[in-house]
Amino acid sequence: MATWAVTTSGDRFEFDPADGAYNSCAKIDDTHFINFWSGISSDGFTQVFTINTSTWAITTAAERLEFDTQQATDNSCSQIDTNHFINFWGDVDGDGKVQVFTINTSTWVVTTANSTLEFDTSTGILNSCCKIDTNHFINFWRGLDQDGKAQVFTVNTTTWAVTTANTLLEFEGVDDAYNSCVQMDANHFVNFWQDSAGDGRCQVFTVNTTTWAITTTTVLEFDTQNGAFPSCCKLDDTHLINFWLGGATTTDGRCQVFTVNTTTWAITTSGAVKVFDTDVGSYNSCVKIDNNHVLNYWQGLDGDGFTQTFEINTTTWAVTTVSSQLEFETTDCLYNSCFQIDSSHYVNCWLGASADGFTQVFSVELPALGPANLKTYNTNPKSNIKTINTNPIANVKTLDTNV
Repeated sequence: MATWAVTTSGDRFEFDPADGAYNSCAKIDDTHFINFWSGISSDGFTQVFTINTSTWAITTAAERLEFDTQQATDNSCSQIDTNHFINFWGDVDGDGKVQVFTINTSTWVVTTANSTLEFDTSTGILNSCCKIDTNHFINFWRGLDQDGKAQVFTVNTTTWAVTTANTLLEFEGVDDAYNSCVQMDANHFVNFWQDSAGDGRCQVFTVNTTTWAITTTTVLEFDTQNGAFPSCCKLDDTHLINFWLGGATTTDGRCQVFTVNTTTWAITTSGAVKVFDTDVGSYNSCVKIDNNHVLNYWQGLDGDGFTQTFEINTTTWAVTTVSSQLEFETTDCLYNSCFQIDSSHYVNCWLGASADGFTQVFSVELPALGPANLKTYNTNPKSNIKTINTNPIANVKTLDTNV
């Protein structure tokens, strides 16, 4: 199989036969993950799933929890510790809610850890949250009058109650949609969003870890035509990549690397825009493989689901595709949410055929660990290695069964 090719591992699992929208999933451990989604009648559900690392089949680990009996859109979850997760969502009135959930790691049952906090009584949709430290989280959302809001939240790790840590920041005063945030260091975060003209914007947000106030730097308008469905991930301490739906009359799938100046905290583009899908590129969900490879899931032609590996040149910061597209869903694919299991396996949850909820494991073919790719062996730099198991390095064709 070609290096960096993406394949399915194990059969897809239909986790909700009624609906599976607004997915937000996260890893618990090497064989378990949690997903939050909007199910039947748009109610909010969460459940733990088990991954069989021999067959890569996914099964339910325990019964689902219905955490909102009316509506739960735009879920965004984050791990607090080994068995606690926080989730932000929009309720039936469009208000913003947040709550902590506890996982029993023996039975894998999910329960609510404390009451819900209604953090926005007007509007609280299109959420995107990040963990700051052990008990603080930042969330970006569309609030009153469709403006962009950001705020830090505190989790009491004794009672598991959620409170606001400081006043909210209105970072977009006209229109905000499709937030996607990522942490760059201990107190700096980048958020991508679509503005009132449909353009793509991004900005660095600084969190004061004493007062928990949020401040901003200059906005970068990275797409003057469209910036919908962004999904970003960090590459290194000063670079990140974003995938989005671009174009004015077209709806191309686009991606690009961005550089953060850690003195001024300004954002600039690095390398040209890569058009990875000339038909459609919506509902993006990307995840880092290594420092210069990223996996993305998206909705492409005819609404079908696609995934592919992307390579970043860390000198020019150009983005290229290094594998063929895998069409993993031939009927419909919305609300992708993915995460990494191990170095070569990934999980994606999505809304598929008949608007049902699906999840599946995907495998990325990594480069072989032969001498050409060897950087160190038993902590020794490659330049110091003359022999392996008494064999001259020039004669070694395979290493640990890898060609």
